[in-house]
Amino acid sequence: MRKLLIYTGWLCAFSTALAQSDCGETGNCFETAARDTCFYKEHMYQWTTDTTDTFIRQGYVVKYNFEYKIPTWAAYHLKEDYLRTPKRKGKYSSFKRDPDVNDGVVTSNYTGSGYSRGHMVPFFASGGDRDGDGELSDYFDDLKDPEDDLTVFQVNYMSNITPQDQDALNGSGGPWYSLETMIRTKLIPDLKELHLVVGSVVSDTCNLNKLVNSKGETDIVIPDKFYQVIIYHDKIAKEYRTLALLFPHVREKSKLPYKNLIDYVVTVDALEAEVGLDFFNGLPDAVEDAVEKSDNLAFWKKWF
Repeated sequence: MRKLLIYTGWLCAFSTALAQSDCGETGNCFETAARDTCFYKEHMYQWTTDTTDTFIRQGYVVKYNFEYKIPTWAAYHLKEDYLRTPKRKGKYSSFKRDPDVNDGVVTSNYTGSGYSRGHMVPFFASGGDRDGDGELSDYFDDLKDPEDDLTVFQVNYMSNITPQDQDALNGSGGPWYSLETMIRTKLIPDLKELHLVVGSVVSDTCNLNKLVNSKGETDIVIPDKFYQVIIYHDKIAKEYRTLALLFPHVREKSKLPYKNLIDYVVTVDALEAEVGLDFFNGLPDAVEDAVEKSDNLAFWKKWF
């Protein structure tokens, strides 16, 4: 869906630098001096939007809501190599305060709240030999691959975390969990590469639902909906395919509106109207209009 967008001067300058840059001779962001520009280009696929309060990480780009203390959205590139993630234990299991967020959330803010620390960009997407040195993150050796270690650590930043119900959303049988499982075990093995945008929705800004932990109420806002948008480029057929899903954030599985994951599918146009964003506006107008007005289930249905 096309719409008029107003950007800050910084964004215009950044976009100009982005258009003029490449990602090194090999396409490896670690081999260029303009790392942030390169990472932005990798993860913000066919999409330009307001970058206020946006952080560029090695494995994703995230827009953070400082008032609500949760990510608004996160965009990331996923391919087979990135699924080679270290075991989530020890140094790779710890949630970390984001060093770029003053008075940022810490993991203990969630203790006793009844909500899980839900990743926007999933932990399973943080692996791979991203710096191209032939090494992977190593649990036993901090010096073996610090660059790839940092990618994992950044996925565990609390700025990538939001309250999620463990049972009815991101636990076994929940629709968020089911979608992430489908992405990891079906879509990437078959399609090899995807770009995704994931996000939270706070519908009633006048009556915020705030996280209450063992010490009392916090400033962390609990979203009432979550979404994921996927875009796949079939380079042989020269076609784009999008898939959008919108989930209610409820506390009991009995309150979920649907039993089957496929029933949460919406068009990208419908999701844009819900969240006020214009996804994939880097595509030619006719292509964007075509892939966003359809749910594209004729293509995606076989994986559900």
